[in-house]
Amino acid sequence: MGNKKLYAMLTNAAMRVMVIKGKGSLKRLDKASKDPLDINLRLLRDILKMNSETVYGKEHRFSEIRSVDDFKKNVPVSEYEDFAPYIERIKNGEQNILTASPVLGFSRTSGSSGVPKYIPATKHSLKAYVRYTWTRALALGVGELKKQGKKYVPGRGVFLSPATNETLPNGMLCSNIAEIGAREYGAFYPFILTVPTRDLFDVHDGDYIYNIYRFALADEKVTFIFSVFFSINVSQIAYLKKNWRVIVDDIEKGVISDSIEMKPELKKKLSSLVYPMPERAKYLREQFEKGFDETLFKRLWPNLTVVCSIGNASFKPSAEYVRSLTKGVPFDFSIYGASEGLVAACRELESTDMQLLTDSCFYEFIPVSNPEGGTVTLDKLQKGEKYEILITTQAGLYRYHLKDVVECRGFNGKCPMISFVYRKGQLFNIAGEKFSEEDARNTVEMFSKAHGVSLDNWIFYQDDSVMPSRYCLLVETDEKINWEECIDELEGYMGQCNKRYSGQRGKSFISPLTVRL
Repeated sequence: MGNKKLYAMLTNAAMRVMVIKGKGSLKRLDKASKDPLDINLRLLRDILKMNSETVYGKEHRFSEIRSVDDFKKNVPVSEYEDFAPYIERIKNGEQNILTASPVLGFSRTSGSSGVPKYIPATKHSLKAYVRYTWTRALALGVGELKKQGKKYVPGRGVFLSPATNETLPNGMLCSNIAEIGAREYGAFYPFILTVPTRDLFDVHDGDYIYNIYRFALADEKVTFIFSVFFSINVSQIAYLKKNWRVIVDDIEKGVISDSIEMKPELKKKLSSLVYPMPERAKYLREQFEKGFDETLFKRLWPNLTVVCSIGNASFKPSAEYVRSLTKGVPFDFSIYGASEGLVAACRELESTDMQLLTDSCFYEFIPVSNPEGGTVTLDKLQKGEKYEILITTQAGLYRYHLKDVVECRGFNGKCPMISFVYRKGQLFNIAGEKFSEEDARNTVEMFSKAHGVSLDNWIFYQDDSVMPSRYCLLVETDEKINWEECIDELEGYMGQCNKRYSGQRGKSFISPLTVRL
């Protein structure tokens, strides 16, 4: 009993610190709005000074750069392929290549067509992720409670996104950016998240969704839910609908079910951390039996304060589905960025407009209306205009072309408020698969060759009439083909062209393809 009281006290203290830090982050956003260009230019100077003696810094004469024009002259606009040789050297254990700061790990992303990218992360680059994700969202949620005259009751959060931990031959961590950033909380993990240890559940450990809900549902004091994308929430709600009885039974008995796929060593560890909770199980069973309606999440966790996830662009339908189960809980549409760098964050609940994070990356913008006119700094942005974005990061990427298009939605003071519009050359991103125009074209070409037919008029589109969303291939042809019998074949080609598509389909994060004439 003494340990439970101590744990509760530590959780209470940790969550109050989280809120305080979140309020500090919001104050930083307000402060940055007064002179954002000055902050951004100082960041660029710091990056160049810190890394002037690196291999890349010497090659591009960082020590001679005195202005943005010098920077543009000395450093070319680059893509991942330009940095790949340097990154390979870092992966092989070399130091001081792109950045003087030690690389803590790599975020591996499939890129636009399944080709792995290894994005370095440093202590400096991770500060923005730590500063502007959970703490900021929680502070916004607590602020909304205050407006309503309600009191915040400290409680942990549910992290729905799993880790993808792998170890490179040199021993360095390779995971997703959310996990690498979350590790900065270290020993605080069990006091701010419902995971029972200082590590997130890993996709390689077995049924990680069971693990997430097994411990989240056991905690009645949950105050926030976080995932990278709302589509993750959708797929995991589908899992919960199917498996809540097993989870609740295990909470009642204080066990980890034998029916759950899990590494034996992890099961042994988790089994030592659980105990029978018959009263909690009884309550949960009653709530689930009432049905998956708009009050479900608030019934499961009465203190739920905010749901935080990316829900703009192609994720909007997923966000609306989650909203159908979370009446009374405000949404924070989180952040905008990529594994390469964090670019912007929301200042207000229920808004997808985000403030540019001038202390995270140095930014340059290419006007979509004048792509040949060169780049401009953030002070030249115009409301309503669209821009491609370049970032210079604190982890060794310089003038990196994200290939994202954003729109300037206005300003907070002098700082641009932006919204993601689309990714150049990319069609869809229902569940993080990044299915590109090239992937779509190759899929149709493979099918056409296999059947000896010519399909000239076709288009893939995202069908949001089902949840999770799915791809639809719309075809105009006189060829005599039984399309229903070809669904599996087409999805096989889609998976060959984009490995993440087959992975996300296998996890039921994307519904089966449909074909229409």
